[in-house]
Amino acid sequence: MELGGYRGPGVLGGFDDNPRHDPIVFRYDRLYPWGRTITHVDGRWTEYLTPSEITGQIRDVYMCYRETGRPEGAVAIEHVVSGRDASAPGARDVLLAFEGGTGDKGEAGQPASQSLMGFVLLRYWAGRNDYDVHIAFRGSRSGSVGRAIRQAYSDSRAKGNPDWITDVGFDPVRPEMGGALITTTGAVFRGFARSTKSILPQLFRCLSEVARLAPRSSPKRIFVTGHSLGGALAQHLVSAVLMGNRYGPDGTGDAMPTALRGWPWRQIKLITFSSPRAGNEQWAETLTKHGLASEFFSTRIDTLDRTALSMTDPSILPRLIDPGQPAGYRVLITTDPVTTQKIIGGKHVGKSVYLNEPSILATFALPDVGSHELTKLRDFMVAGLADQRIPPTAWRYREMKDVNSERNAARRGSVGEFVKLGAALERYYRGNDLWFDHAAFARDFELFKTILQAE
Repeated sequence: MELGGYRGPGVLGGFDDNPRHDPIVFRYDRLYPWGRTITHVDGRWTEYLTPSEITGQIRDVYMCYRETGRPEGAVAIEHVVSGRDASAPGARDVLLAFEGGTGDKGEAGQPASQSLMGFVLLRYWAGRNDYDVHIAFRGSRSGSVGRAIRQAYSDSRAKGNPDWITDVGFDPVRPEMGGALITTTGAVFRGFARSTKSILPQLFRCLSEVARLAPRSSPKRIFVTGHSLGGALAQHLVSAVLMGNRYGPDGTGDAMPTALRGWPWRQIKLITFSSPRAGNEQWAETLTKHGLASEFFSTRIDTLDRTALSMTDPSILPRLIDPGQPAGYRVLITTDPVTTQKIIGGKHVGKSVYLNEPSILATFALPDVGSHELTKLRDFMVAGLADQRIPPTAWRYREMKDVNSERNAARRGSVGEFVKLGAALERYYRGNDLWFDHAAFARDFELFKTILQAE
C-alpha cells in the first residue's frame, strides 16, 4: 500500500521534481468525508461544515493515484476507508478521489506537482439500483492572488503556487500542436490541457471502478462540475469525451475503457461555477452548441449576456434531470472578472446563468474580485432558491483569534507559534467532539517541527 506516504512534490513520488513550486504536501490515506474540519490558509481559518445530506449516504471511499516512480498513465486505486459510524443506515454511495498534476504549462524542465484534483460520486437513486455519476473538480488553492499571478505568469521562470501556473498557461494549443486529446476542433489553453492530460488516467480508472461496483451497467446521468480552475478542467473533460481523439468522439475512442463505452456520454451534463475561459471561440462554440446542445454567448463589446437565465428559471431543472439530453450551464456573478469578456482571448462554454440581477450600467462596472469567491456564489444561491432542504452554511471563515487566541503575530513562522497552532487545532476537534486522528497528527507535527528546526 502506497497511500501511507506523503505526496505532492515530484521527489516524494519518484517523479520529475519541480523545486520552483510551493511544496504542498498531502496524505491520501487521511481521506474522511463525513466530518467537520478546519484549516488555516492565508491568515484566516476556513471551517468546512460538510452537509450530512450528501456525506451520510457515502459508504466507502477510494483513492486513485499515479503509481510511485512510474510514468504518467500508470495508475493504482485503493480502498481507503468505510463509513464506520458516520454513514446513515443503509448507505450505499461510493466516493472515489483522483490525483492529477498542476504547474505544468508544457515548458521543458517544468513538470507538474501532484495533488488531489477531484472526486467521483456514485450516487444511488432512493430505493432503487439506478444511479447517477457526479464528477467534481476542485478549484485553485488559496493564497495571495497578486503574488501567485506575478510568480506564475512567466513561461520560462514560473514558480510558486502550481495551480496558478496552470491557470495562467493560456497559450492556445491546436490539435496538431498536442491539443487533440482534448479537442479535434479549435484550440484549448495549454495549462488546463496539460493538467487534464495528467488527470484522465486516474479519473477513468475511478469510473471503471464505479462500473465494477454498481449493480447496473451504466448510470442514468453523468454530471460534471467545478469552480474556477475546476470549471476549466470540467470543460476539458467533457470536451475530451465528446470532441477528443482518444476518449471521443462521443465516448467511443480507443482509450475509453470497455466497461464505460455504453455510458450516456452524449447526454452529459456540464455545470461550471465562476469558470475561466479554457479555449478559443471555435472550440467553445462547437462544444456548447453541438456537444451540449446549449446556447452559446459571444460578443465583442457587451460583457453581459442579455439572454442569460436566472438561477430559478423553470427550464433549467427539467433539462438537468432529463436522462435523454445533454446540458451545458455556466453559473456566475456578473461582476466577477474571471467570467467576463473584458480580457481579450477565448470564449466561455455553456448557457449563462446569472446569480445576481445585472444593473443597467453593469457593462461599464469595475470588476469585483470578491464576486469570484465561492461563498458569495453559494449565498446568492441559498437566498434565491429559498429551499429549506439546503443547509444555510456549508463552510465559513473565522478569524485567527477565534481558534488560536494565544497567537503572537510578531513571531509568526517560529516553532513556538506553530506549537500554539497545533494545540489550537487539537482543542477545536476535541471541543467540538469531532472525529480526528490525533495520533497521526502528533506524528506529522513532530516531523514538521524537525524540518523547521533544521532550516
